Amino acid sequence: MGKRNKWRKSVVLALALAGGLLFNTIQPTEVHAEETSQQMIEKKAEIDAQVKKLQEELTNLQKEIDEKVKVFKQVQAEIKEVDASIVETKKRIEQRSKILSERMAAYQAQDNTVGVYLNVVLEAKSFADLMDRVVAVKTLMDADQELVDQQEADKASLEQQKAILDEKQQELQKQFQELQQKESEMEVKKAENEAKSLALKAQIATKQEEERLEAERKAAEEEAARLRALQAATPVVQATQNNGDGQQPQKIIVGSGAGTASSGDAISTAKQFLGRPYVWGGSNPTSGFDCSGLVQWSYKQAGVSLPRTASQQYLATQRISAGEARVGDLVFFSYGSGVAHVGIYLGNNTMIDAQNNGVVIESLDWWNQYLVGFGRIQ
Repeated sequence: MGKRNKWRKSVVLALALAGGLLFNTIQPTEVHAEETSQQMIEKKAEIDAQVKKLQEELTNLQKEIDEKVKVFKQVQAEIKEVDASIVETKKRIEQRSKILSERMAAYQAQDNTVGVYLNVVLEAKSFADLMDRVVAVKTLMDADQELVDQQEADKASLEQQKAILDEKQQELQKQFQELQQKESEMEVKKAENEAKSLALKAQIATKQEEERLEAERKAAEEEAARLRALQAATPVVQATQNNGDGQQPQKIIVGSGAGTASSGDAISTAKQFLGRPYVWGGSNPTSGFDCSGLVQWSYKQAGVSLPRTASQQYLATQRISAGEARVGDLVFFSYGSGVAHVGIYLGNNTMIDAQNNGVVIESLDWWNQYLVGFGRIQ
């Protein structure tokens, strides 16, 4: 019995020691796990804050663009008002010109103006009749002079209105270019911040999520790199001028090869919207069109899928020389930093595009100063 009790005490002691050892080995691990969890919470909060900051950068940039859009729309509205004023002024001038021409023809038929009025006075049958005729003649002469004065005033006003219109159109062109430039910058910033955001999120992701985020991050970085490279895109004429050889830039010779069936369909679609006002961010007939929106929509109706922006369309097309250009190729422009404008080439040195004056067919002559190159849809 004594031996059995000793044996039991030994077992209990052994179990107690084992339990103590087990507690001592588990406890630090549990504490460490708690510390790691807390660190992860803090790290997540820090990363969330950094991601939010990246989003705020884009929000602030978008606010800048929105403000520029407001100014652009305001100038568009002012141009519309000036245009309406010019139409009214021209209408008054034309109507008055007709009246004055008829008067002049009548005077010429009577040899001279004085003779007409003198005959009216001399034909009076009484003094009262004479006074009435004098007053009538005076009224006619004053009316004629007033017509002439009004005509001269309206002609001066018309010249002033035309000058204002020219200023407004130049201002609109400036706003148009600044907006397109900002869009190019926004594209780069979006891609860069997307890559940064994905890299941050990968730090607190599971292994499976980490692999997915890493693949998305690489894609975003590649996109950002391609868009950044476009920021160095230099217009052909400017590049020639920068050669430093002191020679005048050569005239750009553009080809006029035949287009494809799809490009013909796209051009037919685009021509349906000639005269439509330019709408920033517009990409369909309901909203209206900006430059890349018109290109994307027109080719979509022809069964061809293109990206949304001018920069993305540039990257999605095959580079060709100006001399190789054919009807339906895309033509791209830069104002000094990034591809900002695009049109559809029509041959004979012309294109159809959506610009600050709306959807138009125009010569490339003025645009050549900004020409970056041509792109063929593959």
